[in-house]
Amino acid sequence: MSLNRVTSSQVKDSETRAYCNELVSLIADSEDWDIEQALNIHNQLDTYMGESLKHNQSFYSESELEFLIAFLAKLSTIFDSEKQKLAIEIIKKQKSKGAVSKYKSNI
Repeated sequence: MSLNRVTSSQVKDSETRAYCNELVSLIADSEDWDIEQALNIHNQLDTYMGESLKHNQSFYSESELEFLIAFLAKLSTIFDSEKQKLAIEIIKKQKSKGAVSKYKSNI
């Protein structure tokens, strides 16, 4: 499943669709997207969906839930990949700082 704009045929609720589309536009439109912003929107979507289902268990149809589950699974994969990239960058910077400090101490 690629990240494409979510339409009313996939999710009827406009607020859910808006959160999904906000995530799609943030992630798909940029190679250097802000993971914190994406996680914040994801948390808002998760909270909204949870509250909606708590008040009305049939708020989403079966097909909408199947779509949303696949959508959120795809986002999780993308988030995990981005977290790994950030971890690698952090480790590289720490190694560089350590090498510089070691170099300076040997001068």
